[in-house]
Amino acid sequence: MLVVEGFFENGVFVPEKPLTNIKGRQKATLSIEETDKDIRQKQLNAWREFSRVIRASDEVLEGEPARIRFRTPEEIKAL
Repeated sequence: MLVVEGFFENGVFVPEKPLTNIKGRQKATLSIEETDKDIRQKQLNAWREFSRVIRASDEVLEGEPARIRFRTPEEIKAL
């Protein structure tokens, strides 16, 4: 198995190093890693959706609300 690193831009994969000794048509798998920017955007979108759902809720809350503590990304990764 050959591992080739590079980047994917505008529908084209550009390898970091030239590819040599690849003859004919070869089966390949392209794995695209998320960047920090992609992850942050997904988290931001999730919080926006969470906020929207809460504001749209007509549920009546009774009693004293309990404090909640959200895990940090580091704590989640450690699970």
